[in-house]
Amino acid sequence: MAALQYERAAVPGSASVITTSSEPGAQGAPRESGPHVGPAAGSHAGPESAEAALHAEHPVPISELIGIIARDWPTERVTLGDLIESLGPRGYGILIVLFALPNLLPIYIPGLSPIFGFPLMIICAQLAYGLPTPRLPAFLTRRSMKRSDLRMITSRALPWLKRVERWVRPRPSIVTSRLGDRMIGAYGVLLACIVVIPLPFTNGPPSLACLIMAMGMMEEDTFTILGGAVFGLMGIALALSIMGSVGWLLMAGFGWMFGM
Repeated sequence: MAALQYERAAVPGSASVITTSSEPGAQGAPRESGPHVGPAAGSHAGPESAEAALHAEHPVPISELIGIIARDWPTERVTLGDLIESLGPRGYGILIVLFALPNLLPIYIPGLSPIFGFPLMIICAQLAYGLPTPRLPAFLTRRSMKRSDLRMITSRALPWLKRVERWVRPRPSIVTSRLGDRMIGAYGVLLACIVVIPLPFTNGPPSLACLIMAMGMMEEDTFTILGGAVFGLMGIALALSIMGSVGWLLMAGFGWMFGM
């Protein structure tokens, strides 16, 4: 069977994409070129339609690949480890996108933010530390969700990723250097700390900021990274105002109950 080889391609007006080619006799070593995407790895997308998409001659955007995997997942439950494996270890950028997407839902689902927020925090911390490839502890990769929940998350959150994809293109600078990556990771840890707080409306803006910066990092787009950083500041301000309001209401409630 002919092996597959993936390569990241820079397409004007589109973010990180994957092109494929079939080469008889080649060792199946999918890879993404570029300085931020991690080492080569084999294709793990089990569903046949996902494999067909990877065989396509035209570039396959990350948003489309994630959508296909969610739509055609073969089992009733999906673990984080299996989901990561299906995408292959494509580096920090794709994992940040993967863990930021679920928190972009227009509705608040209790308990969802910590499930994806803590892995996001760990990935960003490893990026800030300068580890060459990201890794997650086993107790997190064993966490699972229903296939129907994955499809719901994907259908409602992918439009955000597609909007970002339309604007990203290579614009390198010192911000896209290895030092810039580590600064993005440190900033991402701060944003992820807000993401894991189980309060409505505090998870979406920081997660979107992480997603925007990750897309800019994968495509070496300075403007996208800076735009995500500015949006992150706005998300932090919003989250702090909400937490402050909740804290004030709690203190007022306790004061009323106990006559303080």
